[in-house]
Amino acid sequence: MSESTKPFGEDLYSSIEDLADFASEIALDVYQKQLNEGSTPTEAVKAAIESATSVMLDSGCSKEICDLLSTAAISGFTEYTKKNPSCDPMDAFNAAGEYVSDALESELA
Repeated sequence: MSESTKPFGEDLYSSIEDLADFASEIALDVYQKQLNEGSTPTEAVKAAIESATSVMLDSGCSKEICDLLSTAAISGFTEYTKKNPSCDPMDAFNAAGEYVSDALESELA
């Protein structure tokens, strides 16, 4: 197993924030891979969100939190691309990440 790959398990993360950070790394990898393979940004972000959600669920995160974060990612991506139809796909991905961060902060406040 490479040093950058962590096995799944709820005891690996000291907080939901750590788990969300790890899931976002997975999502970024999937997103970039999908774009490189010719997927549209929308197809790529769908795959990325599904991957991040799977990581979080497999690591013991509740479905409610996963749904909240997935919805936030979809909203951020969609709103950004509607306002910026010719945007760089990474900017749209980053917007999704900002919405996820905001949702997580709101949930944990």
